[in-house]
Amino acid sequence: MESGVFTKTIKRVDRWLDQVFFAGWEVSVLVIPILWMLLAATPPEAVSLSGITALVVSAAAVGTFRGQYVSTGSWPRPGHLPTLPLRSAYYSLVVGGTSLLGAAVQVHSGWFWAGIVVPAIVVTGALALLPAVVERVEQTARLTL
Repeated sequence: MESGVFTKTIKRVDRWLDQVFFAGWEVSVLVIPILWMLLAATPPEAVSLSGITALVVSAAAVGTFRGQYVSTGSWPRPGHLPTLPLRSAYYSLVVGGTSLLGAAVQVHSGWFWAGIVVPAIVVTGALALLPAVVERVEQTARLTL
């Protein structure tokens, strides 16, 4: 009996890792323009720390939310073309904004860990709102047509 529970747990973790892996690809590709812009942001050390934190947490959050491990609403599939521009803009805003926010808090507070903690919290909260944002944009698009 314990073997069955262990197998289910392994399959669940394996599925989550798949979700996070493909979410990492999705987020990383869709935010390339903002990452390019962040290369010019200063101080580079603080921005890099917050930026890599934002990317890693984004992949974990998108995989977790899309896989319904934590329910935040109906997530678009990775290949869903109608939401691609919105997802790209939203991910870019979240990753770029939290990278700069985390770096600013780190520099002004002098607390190294702020460059990790701030982006991690803000990214998770902001990405939890994506299904609501997609739904609102789709409603607005239907009203304006």
